[in-house]
Amino acid sequence: MDKLFNPKSVAIVGISDNPKNMARMILMNMQNWKFGGKIYGVNPRGGEVSGVKVYPSLSAIRGKVDVAVVLSPAQTVPGILDDAKKKGIEYLCIETAGFSEFSEEGAQLGELIKKKAADYGIKFVGPNGLGAMNARTGAVYPFSFIAPFKPGCVSIMAQSGGVGISVMNGLLEHNISANKFVSLGNKYSLDEVDFLKYYIEDETTKIILCYLESVQRGREFVEAAASSVKPILVFKANTTEVGARQAVSHTSALVNDDKVLDAAMKQAGIIRVQRLEHLYHFARIFLQPPMMGNRISLLSPAGGFVVMSSDCAEKHGFVFPPLSKETQAAVEGQLRAGVIKVSNPVDLGDAFGTDTMLLTIDKTLGQKDIDGSIIVSARRPLSHYKGPFKSMMRNPVPELPPLIKKHNKPVIVAFIGAPELVKEYREDSEIPVYHSVDLAIEALAAYRKFCTRPKPHAPSRRRPQLPKEARRRIDALKPGVVTGAAAFRILKDAGIPISSFRETTTPDQAVEAAVRLGFPVAMKLDSSDVVHKTEFKALHLNLRSEREVLFAFNELEKVMKEQGVTGKMLVQEMVNGGTEVIIGSKRDPQFGPVLMFGLGGVFVETLKDVVFHLAPVKPYEAEHMVNSIQSAALLRGARGLPPADIPALVDSLVKVSHLVAAYPNIVEMDINPLLVREHGCSAVDARFVIE
Repeated sequence: MDKLFNPKSVAIVGISDNPKNMARMILMNMQNWKFGGKIYGVNPRGGEVSGVKVYPSLSAIRGKVDVAVVLSPAQTVPGILDDAKKKGIEYLCIETAGFSEFSEEGAQLGELIKKKAADYGIKFVGPNGLGAMNARTGAVYPFSFIAPFKPGCVSIMAQSGGVGISVMNGLLEHNISANKFVSLGNKYSLDEVDFLKYYIEDETTKIILCYLESVQRGREFVEAAASSVKPILVFKANTTEVGARQAVSHTSALVNDDKVLDAAMKQAGIIRVQRLEHLYHFARIFLQPPMMGNRISLLSPAGGFVVMSSDCAEKHGFVFPPLSKETQAAVEGQLRAGVIKVSNPVDLGDAFGTDTMLLTIDKTLGQKDIDGSIIVSARRPLSHYKGPFKSMMRNPVPELPPLIKKHNKPVIVAFIGAPELVKEYREDSEIPVYHSVDLAIEALAAYRKFCTRPKPHAPSRRRPQLPKEARRRIDALKPGVVTGAAAFRILKDAGIPISSFRETTTPDQAVEAAVRLGFPVAMKLDSSDVVHKTEFKALHLNLRSEREVLFAFNELEKVMKEQGVTGKMLVQEMVNGGTEVIIGSKRDPQFGPVLMFGLGGVFVETLKDVVFHLAPVKPYEAEHMVNSIQSAALLRGARGLPPADIPALVDSLVKVSHLVAAYPNIVEMDINPLLVREHGCSAVDARFVIE
């Protein structure tokens, strides 16, 4: 997409000399940014605007046009595409609104321009956005005023142009600036996958920031992100019912399952932030030396800030190694009254002053067991410090870079005070300086997460191969809900252990099945109309005699009559002991097959202790899923319980993931529960939804 971001010529369609004409702002931006290429105006009335000639159409322009920026009524866009095709223009920024985000007629118009562009081989940004910009070349297409700034190394993509510009402006607060920017809008042509790939390959982009309301090609987005060594920070909106309704009216956004999205981002190594301002507040820290662990030193001249900051840091997973003898002696040598015990976190109240602060940073960063450092301090305007305090309390920020370079470890600063005050201390430094303890520690935690993340990876594109019998059985399935014996046979053929069972239709068959399986047994109604058996009283457990089997059979027949359903009775070996877990899957519209794992049985809806991962998974990924649930200790043998057979559980997770990844017609399935014992595991109940 170099032609889009580095054009030699740009046509602005819809410009006029009307003072209220919004397209004039595009020209003003490009002139203010000193765009070095040719600029043409397009309007049927012709004329001239700010020294730029206006042509009646794109095809009337004599020179070559690399990019056309369109800001004219929606009804004119199809004709503009026809003209762009004649002119040989490959890229457009369609900033015009009035499509699917506006009305049904607009949606039909949107489908028309999508088809025309695809037929013509034209790619475009938008519609319903602010286009794109390259701060390095002055190719600035937004119709919103953007004051020139020195180009930086951060590239932004935002589904909302206004949000994206606010992120761009926020970066400047931390002495860092944008490189490239794109407002995705309705994403009829180019989308987040296209721009993510471009930013990853772009040599001048070092950090990628994203504001998204939907992810259309989820698997491809994960695949692209997993290939990046650059930090990718994403703020995802549209995660609630109200947000989803608003997003549809704003950019025709699709609604993603937020838990699936979260799992996919973790798998791809993306840093997902929880507040929009984190995008621009965090960016600067990603240019620091690597944060290779969670061991930090924290220092402040105020004991209260030490306590408060330590609480916050510990909540974010940081620990405080003890000071070495050398460090402790050096700091104690600066004490005045000797009334404070020096330890990490470091209370410098008895030795406050910039020199002591810098000494402590130097010494603690020199310890091999410390990965980074945080300075927390309350400050007044520099002009308030008089006499000896002017030197003692001078700004430490300009003197930190040599120490950071010396030890190759990150240092961040939190000066508690108004943002305007903190700006005075930040000056033009490249050190992350924040106005809040929480913000500083959140930023450092996000950076640690990036630096210590497992190697990102995308799920395999190749469909797993299943045993021949499993393929034959699934191919024969009809759309609908599959439960009971049919579901168990699928699992067994796929290599997933099940508890033994027999299908029966008469009381005598049920008794015979129970005798063959061996008491105790379970009996359940096998009907596609009854999914949750406990609610329908369609399940009897621990049947220990022929008499109990006959009674259960009669009770289940009553349930069938009362509910008006048909089916068979399933007699199953009674599996006692072990831990109940659930293994499930859903086929997400954007991310494809997604594997779910968690605590099972009746607890799955109550505790919701589940994790997700894109399928298929490898054994180490399945093991990570097992260890990621909050109740993982139960599986490892908490409180004297025997440990569960984790390898057997991992094997079942892998095989289920292969099953759902191999067959797109499995839109939903779950094994609930899978009983994991000390030796082995077995599926006790299962269901599939086939499309």
